[in-house]
Amino acid sequence: MATRRVESFLVRIVVAENEDTATQRWSGRIQHIGTGFECRIDQLDELLAFIANHLQHSPATNPAGNSSSSTT
Repeated sequence: MATRRVESFLVRIVVAENEDTATQRWSGRIQHIGTGFECRIDQLDELLAFIANHLQHSPATNPAGNSSSSTT
């Protein structure tokens, strides 16, 4: 029987309020709840890379290339 684990992430997105919605900019942070590691993001591929990196590592492992566990 296969085992499974649950991983949780918190994503905070801030959208700059511009009158021109075509040039709307956003930025944010993503945090892995289990480890507290978080990273600033401003592109969707950064968000996906952060999630993929944490899913490839065991919960006790510190994934390389992510920022420290400081909070906002």
